[in-house]
This record gives sequence, C-alpha cells and structure tokens, in this order.
Amino acid sequence: MPNRILKESICTSDTIDKLTSFEEICWYRLIVNVDDYGRTDARLPILKSRLFPLRSITDKQLTDVLNKFTDLDLIYMYEFEKRPYIQIVTWSKHQTIRTKKSKYPPFDTLDINDIKAKFGDSKISINSPVKEKETKKAEPIKQTSKTIINLVLNDNSLYPITEDQIKHWQGLYPAVNVMQSLRNMSGWLEANPKKRKTKSGILRFVTSWLSKEQDKGGNCTPTQGRPGQQVIASEKYAHDSAFV
Repeated sequence: MPNRILKESICTSDTIDKLTSFEEICWYRLIVNVDDYGRTDARLPILKSRLFPLRSITDKQLTDVLNKFTDLDLIYMYEFEKRPYIQIVTWSKHQTIRTKKSKYPPFDTLDINDIKAKFGDSKISINSPVKEKETKKAEPIKQTSKTIINLVLNDNSLYPITEDQIKHWQGLYPAVNVMQSLRNMSGWLEANPKKRKTKSGILRFVTSWLSKEQDKGGNCTPTQGRPGQQVIASEKYAHDSAFV
C-alpha cells in the first residue's frame, strides 16, 4: 500500500471539523486502506476488519459513520454487480495515483462492458467529483430478475426491488426478515413523503435499515420462505431518526 498524504490544511477544514473524534479516526483509517484510486470494498465485515483489526465496533457504528461521510460529500457509496463500494470524492486532489488500474470498479461507469474487462481504464475518469449534468450515464442494464416490491421515491416514481436483490440481502443480513423489512420501508416512505429518497440514495437507505435490524438482533422468524413468501415477523419496527 503506497504512503498517503495528509496536508496541514486538514486541521482547518470546515468539513473535517463537523466530524466527531471517532468519525475522524475512521476517516484517517479509511484513507490509508483505500486503493491507489481512493476506492475500497464497502461490505461491513471486510471494512470493519480493515479499519479496526484490533478493536471491536458494531455494524451500526460503522454504518452511521459512512452515512455521515456521505452526507458531508466525503465519499460516494455505490454498488457494482450487487456488491457495495466506496469512492473518496476528492482523492486525486490530495493524492498521487501511481498504479495503472484500480482494484475496484469505478463509481462513474461510462461503459459497463469495458469495466468488467479492465478496471481503471483511461477512458473512465472518476477521480474528482463530476456534476450530474456533465456525467455521461451508462446504458441501463436489462432487468432479468422478477420485481417483488416497489419503493416510492421523492419524485413519486417507484423503485423496483428484485428477487435477486432480496436473496443478496438475505445473505448479508441473516438475522433479518428482509421481505418484512422492505414492507416496513414501503409503509414508512408512503407515510413520510418529505423524507423519501432519491433514486441514487434509495439503496443506501435500504442497506442502512437492514444493517440496523441486524445489529439489533434481527426481526427474523425461525423459518423463512422464498422472497415474497417470508413469514411476517411479529416484532414491531422502531422508526428512529437515523432514516430521516
């Protein structure tokens, strides 16, 4: 892992000043663990083992920190082939990129087929924030999995949650009745129109909700069926301010 650069201006940064002591520790540890393009695997078990190999922290603690980083535009949280990743936003502004390609797929995918063949291709530039109107969007991938439930977005459109996504989350959060949690999310979004999420933020909302359920011990009944046929859990979900 190359050495990382920390400039003295970080001490007077208004953004860093908004972090708690623990969040700031997480930030520095993240900087020294991302690859040469400022990216890393964002699966919680892997991220916890890398940032805190000698200390035990909960999924909730780390999820709250990542949400704070995202809210302050310090990182992008994104998914590629159903796996979560992190991109530090201003990485190229402060660090020197030495390697020719990244270990991880980029945030701004111009050509999905090219990315599968070679990460970090020179045609792809994601090392500095790009305004949405200037970003060339990837062609939509045809949906091959059955839609199980829809979540309403801030523009009143519906975001489809597929059977494959539910199976993926069942593996990541084994203590959680994923289908019932999605029903809870759907009801919460319908009842709170001013707090609905954007298309780009809805998956972070979902994974944050599921992570909190997992950290609390889950809401899973002894036996779960296939997606869409899970037994409804009797435990009432507590809607806390973390999803505001």
